[in-house]
Amino acid sequence: MNHRPRILLVAGGFPLASETFVREQCLQLVERGVDLEILALRPGDGTWTAREQKAAIADRILAANIDRPIIERVARMPLRFASRLVRDPASAVGAVNPARGWRGASGQILEIAAAIGRGGRYDAIHCEFGPMGRIMLEVIDAGVVSGPMSVAFYGYDITREIQKHGERVYEALFERASMLLPNSRYLATRLLEAGAPPEKVRVHRLGIRLEDFPFVDRRGRPGPPSILAVGRLVEKKGFEHFIRAMRLAGDRSVFRARIVGDGPLRQPLEALARSSGLSDRIEFLGWRSGREVSELMAEADLFVAPSVTASDGDMEGMPLVITEAMSTGLPTVGSRHSGIPEVVIDGENGLVVDEGDERGLAEAIVHFSDVDHRLRAASSARATAESMFDSRKQGDELLGLLNSIGGSESGPSPDAPGAGNREISDFR
Repeated sequence: MNHRPRILLVAGGFPLASETFVREQCLQLVERGVDLEILALRPGDGTWTAREQKAAIADRILAANIDRPIIERVARMPLRFASRLVRDPASAVGAVNPARGWRGASGQILEIAAAIGRGGRYDAIHCEFGPMGRIMLEVIDAGVVSGPMSVAFYGYDITREIQKHGERVYEALFERASMLLPNSRYLATRLLEAGAPPEKVRVHRLGIRLEDFPFVDRRGRPGPPSILAVGRLVEKKGFEHFIRAMRLAGDRSVFRARIVGDGPLRQPLEALARSSGLSDRIEFLGWRSGREVSELMAEADLFVAPSVTASDGDMEGMPLVITEAMSTGLPTVGSRHSGIPEVVIDGENGLVVDEGDERGLAEAIVHFSDVDHRLRAASSARATAESMFDSRKQGDELLGLLNSIGGSESGPSPDAPGAGNREISDFR
């Protein structure tokens, strides 16, 4: 494209404190001159950063609320239909067409149409998570917007959604989307197994601002070393296995541990730490801001990411927090889960153990009790972050990929940026 690209980014909620990667993508696109609009299907819960305020991100939001009580939505339908009828008769009729099913009858599509306003054609419609892509197919079919669509996949939307709804859940999306962007090779493979056309699949990894997570020289630090674990306290994070591994490591480990995050398993995990005799060695810090997490990483000496497949099939994609930790020079012990082994290179920037292998996790912790082992892995950890996850490089790649579908409804150009990247070209 030679003109300023007009792109619609579709998010389940915006801004969300838990989805800093979506916010970073928006900033990267705006900083590259994109005419960006952000369709938020639900209200956000985050506060604006200085960078977001400078980029006037709030002014780019098209705010909907598809979770509005159905009685309220239906009550608003006549006025919204009349308003849409004046603006765009075809899309007004399309939004309530019986063919739209429940979303049309319940007023969800009219809700989205009211948020989008003028709509029209976009050079690219980029959906964050698979379910957002399914919703946008209906919005496109209603005539509210048009344009080639890309869909980013991050984990649960491939694993849990397919287990819950069956492998045909994305059949229409695979056929009609121009590009599918899993954030790891593992998720790319899962997409292919579910029937995604290989020529549409590109691995696109999320980026971080390296300057927000500066490298820390940990040589000669006083006091006992500490382990850091960060994440929502839910089953797939595997923190119960970490606590049991700390017990198994016993006195062979010199570490104390901090667990950052909140969630439904907090009380059971705290109880497990107490019953394991680890109350004086494991500290639960609750939720912390991004800046606080960065500071805690600077204070830590080892990072753990013991993720597992949850009982409902939910899995990680590629936890961005691992990249943030590595950027500070933290060696990482990760599980052989989803995309984690693509980043944690066993014996180089960390160690990899099988999912739920508490004894293996304990041995890895003991291994890194040796300061020399930690220091040898530190520079490799930082190099991984710089080479694979620099948000500026990833921002360039994302815009290039979106530009590549700008004139196509069927797939990305074979000359798209990143096509020479083995991670991407393997799936063409």
